[in-house]
Amino acid sequence: MVRLARILVMVVLASVVTACDGGAPPAPRAPTPAATISPSESAGEFPAPPLRLPTVAPGESCPVTEPHRWSNPDQAGRVLGPGPLYPVADYFTDGALRLRDEDRQQDGRYVKKVRWIGSGYTGPVLVRAGRIDGPGTAAAQFSYLGESRDDGHHAVLTNPANDLPGTTTVGGPGCYAYQVDGASFSLTIVFRALPEATATPSTR
Repeated sequence: MVRLARILVMVVLASVVTACDGGAPPAPRAPTPAATISPSESAGEFPAPPLRLPTVAPGESCPVTEPHRWSNPDQAGRVLGPGPLYPVADYFTDGALRLRDEDRQQDGRYVKKVRWIGSGYTGPVLVRAGRIDGPGTAAAQFSYLGESRDDGHHAVLTNPANDLPGTTTVGGPGCYAYQVDGASFSLTIVFRALPEATATPSTR
């Protein structure tokens, strides 16, 4: 009996020692941080809306968009269109870009400086242009923001107040239009391009 009692005591002690030497349970894993999304990824792709420029029959007058005064005269005198992205009308004369010999490129197209002002909008924007009274091409772009895409110029505006240097390219005299598309708007702005000698000064 004594020997059996000793054996039982030894078994119990061995079990206690084994339990103590088992080590601490593994520490729980730290939670995996959620994947971050960059602003460009969260904005997603901006699908190009259909291009729906108006058309003008030969001989009809060009229905130019009337300019209106800008609220900050230190920034611009007048702008074209209802916004929220506007070409500055100060670069036009009576709705017309004045084409000078020095604006003409080797391929025959004319490149004119036209600034744009953005007010109250952030998000993607696509600016396209075309001739609407006959064959010909046109283009518009911002000088320091965005890239060519979908037959136009695409940019993402991150500031609700923007002053965007840019250029407008036309093939020659004629009636042209911009189509400006954003996530919450689509607008058309019509203008003329005329040789400098025939562009009449604005009386407004």
